[in-house]
Amino acid sequence: MASGVAEAQAASPLSSANRTDAVAAGAESDFGGFLDKSISQAVDTLKESERVSLAAVSGKASAQDVVRSVLAAEMTVQSVVAIRDKMVQAYQEIMRIAV
Repeated sequence: MASGVAEAQAASPLSSANRTDAVAAGAESDFGGFLDKSISQAVDTLKESERVSLAAVSGKASAQDVVRSVLAAEMTVQSVVAIRDKMVQAYQEIMRIAV
């Protein structure tokens, strides 16, 4: 099995440098896409929570629906804050690197 993997890698038209560049470019676009999708979902969750809360004020939504949507919004905000904190921490770590 291992020899099959080695043969497939050897037959690949990409050199190891090109593979590394392709992986780095793919990871960069994947992270950007992930971040964009996560932010969009967070905004959608918060908008939905606001919509349900306004519907409850007018008597069109139950208290259970409001609690469920507010809890989802709270979890979303906590996730966004955690991601922000990790990004700030990573930035600070990069800035500490001596050049």
